[in-house]
Amino acid sequence: MAEWVGLQWTIDTQSDLDRYTFDVAGVVGLLLSDLWAWFDGTATDRSLAVGFGRGLQAINILQNREEDLARNIDFFPTGWSGPQVRDYAVRNLNAGDLYVAHLPPGPVLDFCKVPLTLAWATLDALGQGRTKLTRHEVAHLLGTTMHRGRPTQAPRHDGD
Repeated sequence: MAEWVGLQWTIDTQSDLDRYTFDVAGVVGLLLSDLWAWFDGTATDRSLAVGFGRGLQAINILQNREEDLARNIDFFPTGWSGPQVRDYAVRNLNAGDLYVAHLPPGPVLDFCKVPLTLAWATLDALGQGRTKLTRHEVAHLLGTTMHRGRPTQAPRHDGD
């Protein structure tokens, strides 16, 4: 993170965005993969784990856009608009879907499907002009997600 402080959080290109989202969340996906392997031998696709983390971070970037701009920080690559960052989020959340789809039933799957489900729902809320999910929505999603084997969202977005 010291590197990003030194760069004053400057993100000019998709490559910069990839590096930033890897540094703050993609590495968490890798850490989780290592933990799952250690915990119960669950093998995961590490590139999908990175996409999982990147997708979650991209949702944070979209969700906190106005706050970040008020602090003079812009996590959008130069020239990118909301739809382009949304497409980036969707591509990476789709990788997260594949990551989760290959997890066996149990605590690892339960742990991973919650943030993925909330991320997709938050993306839908943002598309409706809302900045976050309601408490009721979160409670409903958590209740439904924990009673099913896979995330409960509607068919995934294709980046439209």
